[in-house]
Amino acid sequence: MEELLLKKYLSCLQAEAGSPSLDYLRYLVRRHLHRFPFENLSKIHYFLNRGQSGFQWFPSMDVYLNHFERESLGGNCYILNLHFGRSLQALGFQVEVVRATNGNVHLANKVTVEGHSYYVDVGYGAPLFEPLKLEEQPRFSRRGEEVEIVRLNTGLFMIDRRVNGQSIVTKYIDWTPVEAESFEQDITHSLRDEEDNPFMRRIVVTLFKGDAAYSVMNQKLLIKTDRGTEVHEFSRQEDWEVMMEKTFGFRQGMLKQALRFIAERGRPAFLGILSRRL
Repeated sequence: MEELLLKKYLSCLQAEAGSPSLDYLRYLVRRHLHRFPFENLSKIHYFLNRGQSGFQWFPSMDVYLNHFERESLGGNCYILNLHFGRSLQALGFQVEVVRATNGNVHLANKVTVEGHSYYVDVGYGAPLFEPLKLEEQPRFSRRGEEVEIVRLNTGLFMIDRRVNGQSIVTKYIDWTPVEAESFEQDITHSLRDEEDNPFMRRIVVTLFKGDAAYSVMNQKLLIKTDRGTEVHEFSRQEDWEVMMEKTFGFRQGMLKQALRFIAERGRPAFLGILSRRL
């Protein structure tokens, strides 16, 4: 990675440069989860404006950082974890890519530092605030979620996310590193413009701020802390747009583009969008 891009990335993180260490890795992971949102506004934007398959769709580091600076965009697992991993490599860390399956294929990083390998995932919308040693089978509750990792066999782990004791998503982590290029078809599959692909039929955002997770599912905003969850539902698009800009920094143009996209596919978050189109 070019030195100027690395400096720009650290500036976006509001993070200082440092030497590879476990403490520095913890610091960078936490900074990333509190700065770059997990969201699909950018997924829809790149689908409409860059490409609809594989790495043709994938934004370069420069495009990614420019959209963060101008639009407060982050991305999905492919965007967030690949670019974070490349930044870690530029900082001197040993980084490899791993795959997690079940539903759309998930991409995460395996970072080896101080003689141990850690699961590092800033692209899951989950409160994974530190590098995780999978073999320790960590289990914890924070920001309204319970996370449990279980070893299934050598090199295969299950990560289960639960809310109020109910599983909301489960992935199976293959701890054997793979090449980033091997995700070409997985990215294409995740972009399929079909009814069975929920991330192309709804607005999804998660960003961690202070001691809370701010999550959006269409017109609902959930503010999740260790003490409980507040739910705010918006009936007016104008009020929702104000909330999205105030909470996440998203601009109206990007918001309206995503709302039109899902409305044109019969999934309007606000009925007014569909009626204006008709």
